[in-house]
Amino acid sequence: MFLFYKLNRAIYSYLDKKDRALLADAFLFGADAHETQIRSSGEPYFTHPVAVACVLAGMRLDTETIIAALLHDVIEDTDVTAEEIAKRYGEKTAQLVEGVTKLTQIEFNTKAEQQAENFRKMILAMVKDIRVILIKLADRLHNMTTLAPLRPDKRRRIAQETLEIYAPIAHRLGMHHFKNSFEELAFEGIHPYRYQTLKTKVKHAQKHRDRLFHKILEKLQHHLSDELDDSSKVSGRKKRLYSIYRKMRDRDMSFSEIMDIYAYKVIAPTRRDCYVILGAIHELFRPIPGRFKDYIATPKANGYQSLHTTVFGPYGVPIEIQIKTQMMDDTAERGVAAHWLYKSKSISRDNAQKWLEKLSDLQRQVTTSMDFIESVKLDLFPDEVYVFTPNGEIIELPKNATCVDFAYHIHTDIGNHCIAAKVNRRIAPLSYILKHGDTIEIITSPAAHPNPAWLNFVKTARAKHAIKHALKRREQDELLQMGKRLFEQALAKAGLPIVLSDDLLQEALAEFNFPSINLLYTNIGNASFAAESVAKFIAQHMQNQKQLAPHTKQIIDITEQNKRFLAFCCTPIPGDPITGVLVPEKGLEVHRTQCHTLKEKHAQKYKRTEVKWSHAEHSSFPSKLHISLENTQGAIANITASIARQQTHIISFNVIECDQQYGLIETVISVKDRVHLAHIIRALKRLKVCIKIERPI
Repeated sequence: MFLFYKLNRAIYSYLDKKDRALLADAFLFGADAHETQIRSSGEPYFTHPVAVACVLAGMRLDTETIIAALLHDVIEDTDVTAEEIAKRYGEKTAQLVEGVTKLTQIEFNTKAEQQAENFRKMILAMVKDIRVILIKLADRLHNMTTLAPLRPDKRRRIAQETLEIYAPIAHRLGMHHFKNSFEELAFEGIHPYRYQTLKTKVKHAQKHRDRLFHKILEKLQHHLSDELDDSSKVSGRKKRLYSIYRKMRDRDMSFSEIMDIYAYKVIAPTRRDCYVILGAIHELFRPIPGRFKDYIATPKANGYQSLHTTVFGPYGVPIEIQIKTQMMDDTAERGVAAHWLYKSKSISRDNAQKWLEKLSDLQRQVTTSMDFIESVKLDLFPDEVYVFTPNGEIIELPKNATCVDFAYHIHTDIGNHCIAAKVNRRIAPLSYILKHGDTIEIITSPAAHPNPAWLNFVKTARAKHAIKHALKRREQDELLQMGKRLFEQALAKAGLPIVLSDDLLQEALAEFNFPSINLLYTNIGNASFAAESVAKFIAQHMQNQKQLAPHTKQIIDITEQNKRFLAFCCTPIPGDPITGVLVPEKGLEVHRTQCHTLKEKHAQKYKRTEVKWSHAEHSSFPSKLHISLENTQGAIANITASIARQQTHIISFNVIECDQQYGLIETVISVKDRVHLAHIIRALKRLKVCIKIERPI
């Protein structure tokens, strides 16, 4: 009963007699369910759920959460069902237990896939009730303190998962106590030797630095005595081992080079007093430029609020100082759990709920659990950048986010149709990396589409998946349209009418097991199914009914909209003789008729199809040129300037070969047609540095 005594002492101060009696009943129910089970350490298994419940009781969480913590493993590890829990302790409690329970009834191909699906399930349960993650974090915290009996490889795996997933989640929810504990315990689990070595060094250094630490603390307490009624409101703490280790690793520093292993915290009476105390500290110690952060006026995405300043202390030692109110400090330690302490809405809880809603949107866009967990990792950034909309609304984004990330954060449609951005009222590239305080305005066009190159620089998971989804959808639309044209062409070649009756179409779809006409078109478009097979079936069917009629042959038009089918090996442009070839799994490829690659395709017996250029004004197509030139000063500048004067732009420019006398350049330029290209080549031939210009085939 000692276990219950410890839990009862934690809940006695804030739960009434009725709730404590219900908890006592849940304690006995859980103890009976786990009676025969033993942990790896040899202890009774039920010591673990009780420890988890005690952690949550220390945060003053409600009765449902504490009971769910006591029973969080009973569905997974015993014969108890969710229905029994719901009947005995309420539907909400049962839902919390189910949210934490792993997926044990489903077969997975790999351990990683199973863990990813468990994580996805937990995130979705969090969206419904944020208390699920509080139980899971407390569960993981106790597991991390009891890693010793496990095999070294299992210890490292659990510690690595904690560092990559659970510590960032705790940070994102503003629960710094959990985050710091996870990082310290994971550091010890992953690198036990480094942990012990650093711990010894810090302990040895403290003997020499403790005197300085207390001297600075006393100086701060004395100087702030007018602003604070209690000297205990100024406190110091030693930096955590993981924080020191990460600084040594990231900045390539030795331990002896790290001076700021101490930090101080000041608890101010009110929000306004925080700024008064900041001024008093800067009177006492000179601030280090660029090391001041105001997270009170602009809270972090997880709701964290505080003033941060770094100053030069005695002997030039840098000192980190945080200034905050008591409520801000409690919120920093407890994050979303501070809601139950103060019984009021908090910034942490509101921001956490917004983040969870974003995750809910994200999971609808991704198809696999592995993709989902990688996307969540992308969004668990410890650093944020705060920017403004033109209306003055604050938007928080991950560090190194770009204008495209901003556009997709506002709305998916704005991201899909953005063509330019204004940063602080000046035009900036879409790849511009946002800085604190920037005001961003996105310029859109209904005709614009996402560019695949955006995937090289966007940072947020939302933007990445929206771009991939839009590109895939556009590709599917193009394949569908291409398949429709090929199908109509096959009908025309067979002398069949292009417009068929619905009954006849349904018979053809049923014959080849296609649930819809669009799926048939898509499969024809990517060359995984032959349109002639359907045409042959329809011809036979109509011949039986004597409905056969001659029709003219149809040829596929090549326009700027479907120029992705143009082969890059020979870069055909309007005016070139062209031939189409159907490549399995890729679909249509359009080559210049004399292209060497086309001859290889013919040798492989890929099916040919007739294509022609469709004239359209203001269209542009890529064309590749090989330019041999004299290697003289300014040669490349002369060539690029000459191309620019011909009303075109350079898509790519590469030096293939180069020696002291000659060079060979490959460039891809944008042209309207063959006539336009001829003007460009003629202009280049006038340059003295150009020896030979040719189009590769």
